[in-house]
Amino acid sequence: MPAALSFSRAHASTLRHDALTQLIAPSARSRTACFHHGWRLASNIAKADDGRPETPNPDLAVCNEPNVDIHSLRNTLRAHREANRASVIRKVVGERHTTRLHIGSFLDEPPSRPHRDASKARKKGARFFLGNISGKTAFLSDIQSPPTKGQFGKHYKGSYRDLSGLWRFKENEGVLPTKVRLPWLAHVPSHGAKTGSSALDRLSYEIRAFENYIAPTQEEKRAAENALSGIVRAIQIADENLDVDIIGSRATGLDDPLSDLDLNVTSTLSPASLNRLRTPVEILDLLEQAFRGRHRSLRLELRPLDVVINLRNARVPILVCQHKNSGLPVQIQSTPRTLDNTDYVKAVLQEYPTLRSLYKVLKQTLAMRGLHIGNHGGLTSYPLIIMIVAALKFSEGKFERMDVARQFLYFLDMYAEVDFSTQGISTRPLGYFPKEIKATKFTQRSLVNDQESATLYKEELRGQRRMSVRQKGDVHYMTLQDPADPFNELGRNAYQVKDIQETLISLRTQLKEAMVEWDRVVSGRELSDEHFRSHSLLEPCISGDYRVYESERGDLRLVGQRTAKIMKAPTQN
Repeated sequence: MPAALSFSRAHASTLRHDALTQLIAPSARSRTACFHHGWRLASNIAKADDGRPETPNPDLAVCNEPNVDIHSLRNTLRAHREANRASVIRKVVGERHTTRLHIGSFLDEPPSRPHRDASKARKKGARFFLGNISGKTAFLSDIQSPPTKGQFGKHYKGSYRDLSGLWRFKENEGVLPTKVRLPWLAHVPSHGAKTGSSALDRLSYEIRAFENYIAPTQEEKRAAENALSGIVRAIQIADENLDVDIIGSRATGLDDPLSDLDLNVTSTLSPASLNRLRTPVEILDLLEQAFRGRHRSLRLELRPLDVVINLRNARVPILVCQHKNSGLPVQIQSTPRTLDNTDYVKAVLQEYPTLRSLYKVLKQTLAMRGLHIGNHGGLTSYPLIIMIVAALKFSEGKFERMDVARQFLYFLDMYAEVDFSTQGISTRPLGYFPKEIKATKFTQRSLVNDQESATLYKEELRGQRRMSVRQKGDVHYMTLQDPADPFNELGRNAYQVKDIQETLISLRTQLKEAMVEWDRVVSGRELSDEHFRSHSLLEPCISGDYRVYESERGDLRLVGQRTAKIMKAPTQN
């Protein structure tokens, strides 16, 4: 058996780019600096049960950090507390140099009171501020506070959302190199950069190139797989009667290099465990105490996770953690397997070959603008997948199944023009269904014209009739029926849908203008390879500052390389 991993990835927990995994904090203003400094600088000093550091040889990067005393954990923690009081956060780029980032109007806010704020947040449930594990908040540092439903009422018109946080270009840095702004262009095939490519051809090449760029490398996959196997082992050591399933993007194959590690933990139904069945909250409480090393009788030799917070009072209780060695964010939940949509996502990925490419580009478009955070009213991964599936179904027969460029444009057209206040969207049966503020006889209302469809889609139509009745305050929200659960309304929490729609409208306009210009310039002219390697049609959608993202991926690849070396090392008898 390979030796246990004891190394830590330098800067393992800095600036997570993926806005899916989220960390509850009483205030964005009071916690941003704390996450960035405290998690990052102390990530390589794992304390053992006897109080001594577990890592005997800290990374050189840690030795050079001004807030780290490699000989004294006490001094390090004291330095971190002082750093956390600073009014700046720092961005790590290049060779781990740091750049001072201003946090603007945060400085004008009075200091928060964490305990009081946290108590208030617990009462409000869905209005928690969910910044992201370790520095994800820094990518959204320009967002002063989490948006609430009250800000997005029925009279709110919506507005275009520009790049947020560390994706945004800095005015004093000038124009960044192409490989920093448009890194996916390096993956455009040579025949895709040839003279004479139409705008539609070029758009197709770029969409597929971005999918290739953002796909995990072997080293990144190895780091994530090793992290998952270690977490699963630790959970089963904590309680052998627990079943552990990997869910989310890591299970469907839609994962990015820095995607969350999502797991679902349930009690095993067996004669031996019937008298010890635990509720979901009890399961997560057990794991929290085990990973924190506070359980009265259970002691894990290796605790692979740092627990961030236990969301035991959430609609779906989740234990939010961070993997120590890789720095990857982790979410552990405990729900019945019937609520898992993994099989459905795998099925539609097989059915629609271009779904993966479309999802990668659209998710990145939203994430770079802070519109992908569920608890901020954004559009999370599964609803986005269903929106794409609906667009693909509506467009079937209009163009070739592999024509990813026209499919992308169709998606933008469809969701730029749909009236969310009057129409709901369904994929079974495919179509729009009406939304009404009041309908006294909605249960008897027929939503299809033929009896055969009414019988075939009986449950789906019941779900649509239920969704068609709206309260006056939320009639403008997106109504999207879950094909895997017809009574699940996927758009009910996406209260930033008007901002999402206005952003898609603006991006559609910019993209189509760029395509017209591309065809005008390229037609009948001989252009250099440099021109094709430095100009992008997707620039309005996903161009940004990728330096921190690249730094994160580089660190994760190092973890994967070290893991491979340890796995190959001969074991001692």
